[in-house]
Amino acid sequence: MNTNHRILPASALAFVMFFSVAVTGMAFADDGVELSGYGRAKAGALLSDGSLFLAETTLDAKLSWETGDSTLLVDVAVSERLGGSPELELRELYLRYSGDAVELVIGKQQIIWGKSDGVFITDIVSPKDLSRFLVPDFVELRQAVDGVRLGGYAGGHSLELVWLPLFSPGVAPAAGTIWAPVMPYPVTPTITAAALPELSIENGEYFIRYSFMGNAVDLSLMGGWFWNDLPSFAVTGKTMTPGVGITGITLQGEYYRTAAFGYGAAGAIGPLVLRSEGAMQLGKRYQGDFTVYPAGYAEKNSVQYLVGTDFSILGTTFGLQFIQDIILEHDDALVNERFTNTATVMAVRSFAHETLRVEALAYIGLDVPDALLKAQLVWKMTDAMELSGGAWLFFGDSGQFGQYDGNDSVFAGAKISF
Repeated sequence: MNTNHRILPASALAFVMFFSVAVTGMAFADDGVELSGYGRAKAGALLSDGSLFLAETTLDAKLSWETGDSTLLVDVAVSERLGGSPELELRELYLRYSGDAVELVIGKQQIIWGKSDGVFITDIVSPKDLSRFLVPDFVELRQAVDGVRLGGYAGGHSLELVWLPLFSPGVAPAAGTIWAPVMPYPVTPTITAAALPELSIENGEYFIRYSFMGNAVDLSLMGGWFWNDLPSFAVTGKTMTPGVGITGITLQGEYYRTAAFGYGAAGAIGPLVLRSEGAMQLGKRYQGDFTVYPAGYAEKNSVQYLVGTDFSILGTTFGLQFIQDIILEHDDALVNERFTNTATVMAVRSFAHETLRVEALAYIGLDVPDALLKAQLVWKMTDAMELSGGAWLFFGDSGQFGQYDGNDSVFAGAKISF
C-alpha cells in the first residue's frame, strides 16, 4: 500500500473495523450470530544492538452466523507493522454445512492435519508463512486456502476430501531481511520470481485423508497431489570471468508439482501418550552443485517421519520428538545430507491458580549441531487480558538454526480477547 494514499492510521482503521463488526454482531445477536476476536500489540528487539525487528498491532474480528445446519464464518484482521501502512487481511471466509454423517465447507479456510508439535509432516494442505522463520506462534504460521472440503463420518471412521482450485503459495523470508536464509551459491544470485500456476482444473490441488478414532488409538492415512508451497530455483545463466571464475548466477523461481502420502498414529500407554507421523514425498527438488546438475537441482524422493511422546511430571507437561529426513538415492552433489536429524523438547507449566504459564520449545539440530529455543511467560490477568514476554535464542554457527545465531532477541506483548 502506498503511504501517500493512506487515509486512516492503523488505530483509527482498527477502531472502525471493530465498531462495524461489533454493531453487526449486536444487531443479529438473537439470530445465531457470535462475535469474537482479539486485539494485540507485540514488539521484539535484537539482543545484539537493541534494534526493533518486530513492532506490530493487530485487531482480528471473527463473526459467525449459525442457522440450522449451516454456519457462515468471516475472519478479518487489520495489522500495522513497523510503522507501515495498515494492511487489511481476509483470513477466513467460508460456509459450512454439517449433517449427521457429512460436513461440507466451501470458501477460504484453514485445514489442519497432523499430530506433531511445531513440525509439519502430514500437515500439507494449508501453506505456511515462514517470513520470520519459526519465530511466530505455531498457530500463526498456517495460512488459509481457497477450496472445498467434504467429510463423511461413520462411527469412529471418517473420510475427508479436499479440492483447491486456486493455488495459494507459502511465504518465504524476503531477501535482505534478517531471516533470509544462506544461499548455496558462490556469489549472490540474481533471482526472477516464480510465476503462479494458472487457474484451471488441471492445476488444482487434491488431498484425501482417512481417519479412525478408537478408544485407545487414533490412526490416519493421507495423500495429496499438489504444488510445492515454496518455489525451487533453476539456474538459467552463469557469468564466467577469466582468472576469477563464476562472478554471476541467474536463477528462475519455479513452482512444481509433487505428490505425498503418509500416516499419523497416536495412543496412550499408561501415563505416556505416544505418537508417530510420517510421509513420503515424490519428486522433491533439492539444490545441488550446478556443475553436476545444469539446472542447479535434482528431483529425489524423500521420507520424513517422527516419533514422540507426551507426559507429565510434578505438574509440568513435557513433549519429546525425534524427526528424521531421508533423501532416497542421495548423491554427494546435493547440498543437503542424506540424513537430517532433529529433536524437539517442549515444556509447559502453570502457576498461581493457572494465571501464570511458562512455555518453552526447543528445536535441536543433531547433525551440525545447532538449536532454537523459544521461551515465554504468559500472565493471564483476566479471562480476556494477558501479557507475555520471552526470548528467541539461536545456537550454533551454521545449519538450519545456527545460521540465525545473530538473531537472538527478546519480545513482549499484550492481548485483549473479546
